[in-house]
Amino acid sequence: MRRSKFLLLALAALLLAGCSLARAEDHPEAGDRWVGLYVVPTQGYASDFYDNPNLEEYGSTQMETGKFGVLSFPQEVLFAVEDEVGNYTFPGMENGYSLFYIEGEDEVRSHYTAIISNMDEHDNANTLAYTDEGTSITLSGAVHFGPPLGATDWDPYTDGTIWRYYNVYQTADGRVYLNGYGDSTNGPMSKTQTETRTRHENGKTVQDETVSVTVAIKTVPRLDRLVVTQFDSSNQIVQSEDLPLQNDRTEVYCQPETAWLLVEETSLDGTERAVYSVPEGEDPVSHSYVLLDDSGFGSLAHLNIYGWLPVQPR
Repeated sequence: MRRSKFLLLALAALLLAGCSLARAEDHPEAGDRWVGLYVVPTQGYASDFYDNPNLEEYGSTQMETGKFGVLSFPQEVLFAVEDEVGNYTFPGMENGYSLFYIEGEDEVRSHYTAIISNMDEHDNANTLAYTDEGTSITLSGAVHFGPPLGATDWDPYTDGTIWRYYNVYQTADGRVYLNGYGDSTNGPMSKTQTETRTRHENGKTVQDETVSVTVAIKTVPRLDRLVVTQFDSSNQIVQSEDLPLQNDRTEVYCQPETAWLLVEETSLDGTERAVYSVPEGEDPVSHSYVLLDDSGFGSLAHLNIYGWLPVQPR
């Protein structure tokens, strides 16, 4: 990669000159804001961020050399691509999980703030609070993973999966990018990153903005069965269904004599059960569960339970 080769030649020249180097800091360009995290699972610690052919030159990276002062090197970043419905992807790194916010302006909403996330729910903690003292933005999401298809002896700490937390920035003109900086972890854990920015005018603090982002990496077993059983008021079985395991939203309709329902999730770890009363009105009760793909990465699925039978066409 051009940037990598340039840096290697420059660093080699400095080392030959007897100069020690301090690590480059993760400073975005002036006016750019840290807005959240993009979490990417990889196998092993080797990073291929700078091998991505979609990188673009933007701004610079500073290094403290001591004897020669601070040197500036061109920085390459990965700009996100937004589709027509507002989803963001990072070309060449599409397998990641987003949790960040954006600010912008349009003719309909004027100035707006939007949360961008394809993570599962965690603590219901996505909040935006605006006060005279400043702004507080709290984001929270979960990523689920488990045994790959066919695995019988799986350990989340030794399976080789490394979780990379790339910092996400937004430029003053609204573009979103990664600069390759961030932390790495393995195994199930939670990570919280917080940053506070202070805006000054005429030497006085005008407003503080605090952004806090929490990502929980959670393990789940691979489901083998999802069974819904309906019972009447005498606790006799009215109906039992073995539902297909799919990411599409599944629907179950209560029979007229149904008084309550039992939802059973069966895996190699055993069976987890949840009990629901028949919902009143037209709004369903939603039961959430996690489905794993062949590689073991999960996505949240939903089972909607309705308390009425749809009218059958004649």
